[in-house]
Amino acid sequence: MTTTTDPIRIVIFVLYIVIILAIGIWAYRKNTGMSDFAIGGRRLGTFVTAVSAKATDSSQWVFFGLPGAFYVSGVVNTWMIVGLTLGFYLSWKVLAGRLRDYSERSMDWRGDAASESVTLPGFFANRFHSDALRSASAVFIIIFYVIYLGSAFIATGIIFAQVFGSSVMTGTIVGAVAVMAYSSLGGYLASSYTDLIQGLLMFVSLAIVMVVALLNAGGIGGIAGALTEQNPDMGNLFSQVALVDGQWDTTTTFAIVAIVSSLAWGLGYFGSPHILVRFMGMRSKESAKNGARLGLVLSITLLGSAGVIGLAAVASYGNGMEADPEGIYMHYVSTMLPTWMAGIFLAGVLSAIMSTASSQLVVASTTLTEDFYRAFLHRDASPQRLLWLSRATVVLCTVIGVVVALNGGTILDLVGYAWAGFGATFGPVLIAALYSRRSTWVGALASIVAGGATVIVYRQIDTIGLYELVPGFLVGMLALWAGNRLGPAPSEKVTR
Repeated sequence: MTTTTDPIRIVIFVLYIVIILAIGIWAYRKNTGMSDFAIGGRRLGTFVTAVSAKATDSSQWVFFGLPGAFYVSGVVNTWMIVGLTLGFYLSWKVLAGRLRDYSERSMDWRGDAASESVTLPGFFANRFHSDALRSASAVFIIIFYVIYLGSAFIATGIIFAQVFGSSVMTGTIVGAVAVMAYSSLGGYLASSYTDLIQGLLMFVSLAIVMVVALLNAGGIGGIAGALTEQNPDMGNLFSQVALVDGQWDTTTTFAIVAIVSSLAWGLGYFGSPHILVRFMGMRSKESAKNGARLGLVLSITLLGSAGVIGLAAVASYGNGMEADPEGIYMHYVSTMLPTWMAGIFLAGVLSAIMSTASSQLVVASTTLTEDFYRAFLHRDASPQRLLWLSRATVVLCTVIGVVVALNGGTILDLVGYAWAGFGATFGPVLIAALYSRRSTWVGALASIVAGGATVIVYRQIDTIGLYELVPGFLVGMLALWAGNRLGPAPSEKVTR
């Protein structure tokens, strides 16, 4: 991928960064305590919440990984879009309203501090009356967010290298500092409102690049013809194809493992803290009704555009993008759009990266502050002390994420690993927390530990290519059931 130091692109990028820093400074003045920093004081409406949640979910992998997956293996990846869209919709329908309501009502269970639940570990602890859940949840959150942040900062480095002509390492560090700055200043409010701007930019840029790619490929007919010419199975929803040494070869004509793995991506929404915290920060639980419909439209539009871009590249470039399939979007933007528009749309990629990274930094920092420091070290810490400690831990999490990024790894692989970890670790127990009176702290703890550990272990031993979220989620459900059966019954207070 060629780099450029075009002054117009540089001006656009600098202007963009100034805007998000300004939002961070504005939000800084709104934050008076942990509730404001962690969940925005529960005062965001449906539209901001829905766009913010989708922008947070649709990180760098939508621009890099998803087009590359369609380019390499064809329309079988449509199952991933189906799974993600269905998962996003159901998370709004099943989780959003109840989580908003219950997280506010679940106060500190020991009674020595009148604090509501502002983090997922805190909610689990208050819901089941067990600090063991807080500790276990916090550990897995930090583990998987370190991986997730590494993928975000890798992509940031690529973008800055493309625009400024710097090295990827320099771009990684500069981009990480920018995200750290507005996240540490404004917390959840800054993250949510920048997500709104970034989300809208993401949708517009992907839609326009999709149209450009379609025109260049000769429309739907041109894409269909190119897929048939390269390998007819590329247009088959049930066949698995791989691009190897310039040839698209069919690996299986009934890709059941690939289909199940793709659909399973939707389960990640049920356990991803940076999505769930959006539900906790809604103004009211009624926002979930319209949010589900809006989220459905946003998901289909965003993910569908990315898929079409990947397929169009088969018609436009043949196997010429094999060496860099994750750079397809960047290639279209750099070669087929006017310089000023290319600058804006490359900022759209940066938007996707920053929206997710900022949300993850806020969740990780509040987890360290609320669920380690306040819970176990200083229960009477003042709101101001907790707020400043959260800002300090944003810096710490940024440094760790940069270290992971500089040690290498592919973007989609790191995102998929972290996404599986969150879904398997927290998905089963969150559903139980919101819907089951019989679930106990023993079952919840067993589910968290078993689900998260299964993802880590299965990744090392998998031989069939099954996405680790599938066995992780199933083991988490089984552990929840076993723990509920074998452990003590929940107390009357917990049940009530």
